[in-house]
Amino acid sequence: MRHLSDLKHPFGHQIGHRLGHQIGHQIGHPPLGQGRRWPGRGFTLVEMMVVLAVMEVLLAMAGPKLAGFSANSQLNGVKTAFTNAIALARSEAAKRGTSVFLRAKGTPATGNEFAQGWEVIADDDGSGSVSGGDTLVRGFDALPASLKLSGGALLTYRATGYLAGSADQTFLLCRIAGSTEGYRVTVSPSGSADVSAINTCV
Repeated sequence: MRHLSDLKHPFGHQIGHRLGHQIGHQIGHPPLGQGRRWPGRGFTLVEMMVVLAVMEVLLAMAGPKLAGFSANSQLNGVKTAFTNAIALARSEAAKRGTSVFLRAKGTPATGNEFAQGWEVIADDDGSGSVSGGDTLVRGFDALPASLKLSGGALLTYRATGYLAGSADQTFLLCRIAGSTEGYRVTVSPSGSADVSAINTCV
């Protein structure tokens, strides 16, 4: 009598062989995401030192450019604020029908009269000068320590929108050190302001 274990079937043999092969392959080499890991390595100390050295060189090269960009940004910001104050004083004079003053805050220092900022004041009491009966229209902050703004500490607009006086009023905005570049703001007797870049700051 022949036992079942002695029966050989080509198809069954092939299936058993393939299943055994696949199971063995998976046990020896699990698929990615099921425990399989790839070999790798980190940075060596020398490589880290090289990277840090390159970064230090790049930062040293970018430092002066960043400082120059910041200084230019401050310069342009003050120029815009000051010319806006001039335009505000002129428009307020025409709107209110009275004189309006643009004056330096605090005690003006020669060569940097607007260091502590400036303010626009309406001559509501009609005295022709800044007094207790006047109205503060708007105040402006002090200059950054790296900048200076020089010129007449008091600019007066009449109700006509013209300056009180027949001469141009000139203001110079410069860096205190490190550059000769800046701006000249010229206010004509008609009340309009002209801004021009200069390279003669001292």
